Amino acid sequence: MVARNSTYIAGVMPAALLLALFFVGPAVWALYSSLTNLALVGIDAANPRFVGLDNYTRLFADPDFWTVIRNSVTFVVGSAVIGQFGLGLALALLIDHAEHRRWWLGTLAYGAVLLAWVNPTLIAGFLWVAMYDFFFGSLNHVVLSSFGLGPVDWIGSFPMPAVIVANIWRGTAFTMIIFLGALKTIPPDIYEAARIDGANAWRRFWDHTLPSLRPIAALALLSITMSTFGTFIVIQTLTNGGPGNATEVIALFAFHTAFKSFSIGYGSAIAVVMLALNFAFAIIYLGWSRARA
Repeated sequence: MVARNSTYIAGVMPAALLLALFFVGPAVWALYSSLTNLALVGIDAANPRFVGLDNYTRLFADPDFWTVIRNSVTFVVGSAVIGQFGLGLALALLIDHAEHRRWWLGTLAYGAVLLAWVNPTLIAGFLWVAMYDFFFGSLNHVVLSSFGLGPVDWIGSFPMPAVIVANIWRGTAFTMIIFLGALKTIPPDIYEAARIDGANAWRRFWDHTLPSLRPIAALALLSITMSTFGTFIVIQTLTNGGPGNATEVIALFAFHTAFKSFSIGYGSAIAVVMLALNFAFAIIYLGWSRARA
């Protein structure tokens, strides 16, 4: 059996080694570190001790942790599931429709969305800082003032929606590209048969497009959910988790704990919980992708 599949094994071995090096290895190290009192500086950095589940006991007893979990789920659902997934699918459908009718505005829209994606994350964060600025920001100084409305403290009054919108703008292009590629794999004969049967555009989308996209949609959801759980640079640039801890998500919480409080073991425990949350979302998505339509 091994000899017969040796060519296949040799082909996937480089990918397996890369996965082990960059994903499995760090995950195992984080799990081990979470069971120690490893620190970034001091005596615990040189001689860490095994503390068992003490970091997890401390974490689950921390009231701020549950606020962080709530913020993280809100951020992921709002930014990844509703925002990037929903808007990415809508843009892909519109651009695919425009391409079939050879509308040049579709290409313009495609390029505009890609420009947001290719911006470095830090630059994207500073762009939205400029957008949200109370005195001279584009939203207040240009948009609201043109309607005769006064300025709004976007980050102070609506911190979580503010960071969600910024992250949607930054990440929607990825989902759009995935769905654009998937739409081109659907045989046009399916739609022709549906038109002959009298199905309108909504029925064709609901009965044929969505079921055809389901496996790709699950993959896209998994990818953007994992990416969004790990997002903290945009939030750090805009709010740094504030005001208070209103936008403190789990990735930013782990960063602050590990590299500002110098508690690597405790920060690793937070990272392990984040990994568990990713697994939970992955199980939900895979179950949905395999369910019957």
